Amino acid sequence: MSEQGDDDMKLGEIFRTQPARDAHGLQRAWTFAQRDAFARPMISAGLIAGTQVATGLGWRKIEAVQEGDKVLTFDDGLQTVQRLERSFIDAHRHRGHIADAPIFVPEGALGNRDALLMLPDQPVMVESDLGEEMFGDPFTLVPAMSLIGFKGIRQHTDIDVFEVVTLYFETEQVVFANVGALFYCPSYSGADMLHMADESNVPGYEVLSPENARKLVAAMIREDASDAIWSDTGRHQPAHARVA
Repeated sequence: MSEQGDDDMKLGEIFRTQPARDAHGLQRAWTFAQRDAFARPMISAGLIAGTQVATGLGWRKIEAVQEGDKVLTFDDGLQTVQRLERSFIDAHRHRGHIADAPIFVPEGALGNRDALLMLPDQPVMVESDLGEEMFGDPFTLVPAMSLIGFKGIRQHTDIDVFEVVTLYFETEQVVFANVGALFYCPSYSGADMLHMADESNVPGYEVLSPENARKLVAAMIREDASDAIWSDTGRHQPAHARVA
């Protein structure tokens, strides 16, 4: 793979508007190094170990990626990882916080070749005609938790300790995971919460609010169910009835 030139089409530009916010309305990725056994995990953007990302050397598990590696992005071709953070979440300590449970994505649900796990607040890009009808763009970022119920996506509570790797690039990016899934990654400049300021005029990716995300996903679920009914009806019609 080679880096895209300035003349190449950058698909993400059609929906770049405001810096990404997580499901709680906070800008960018936010990570607190909380060591208290009773503290809840507070990582909103990061890929769970086992997830594969597209790199300049092919598909690699996220835990094998290092600073300086090049990763394929949706907008800007191969981009260099400026910084990465590794965190371990002990699910046993957070059993009472069901909202913190990872999200399980079955094979093919988001174009992913293999099943994968996501953080509940991880922004995920979905492509849908409904997104264009409802929000003016077919490419939409939604919090992973809003996808529960779509094509078998559900919370996964049967897990103990898992590793999360957060990639930081020079600018906010969306990366390819497990072939077809698309995940948001924050910018290196936005990694430090202590220096975070209001940057509402800085271009970035916009994540739908939880309410709007749920509306979109509910519509996607209805559309998926309707398509399944039509497909099933077609299979049960006599062959001559299906000929135009």
